[in-house]
Amino acid sequence: MSKKRVIASKALKDGERVTLGMNVLLWKEAGIHYAFSPSLDITGYGKTEVEARRSFEVMLDEFLEYTHNKGTIFKELERLGWTVNKKKKRVKAPEHHELLADNEGLP
Repeated sequence: MSKKRVIASKALKDGERVTLGMNVLLWKEAGIHYAFSPSLDITGYGKTEVEARRSFEVMLDEFLEYTHNKGTIFKELERLGWTVNKKKKRVKAPEHHELLADNEGLP
């Protein structure tokens, strides 16, 4: 299993931009490649690592677009353990040790 630091930036339909930094875990199990962000609880998968990354990007785009459109992006990030400053519109992902405290099954 490898861990990559990912900076995701997405232009939303209303012209706003969302940028998030997070760790993504990459691994292969039973012939399937996975890309998983514990800080967002989002998984992508595919026959190759490239397919898994692309699948993850699609899931991330959908998450960002949906929560932004619903006006729940900050609430959802807080629920997932992110530190949110709504006034400055800044967010910080939880540290790996914080995620481990809530999810014992994480590597």
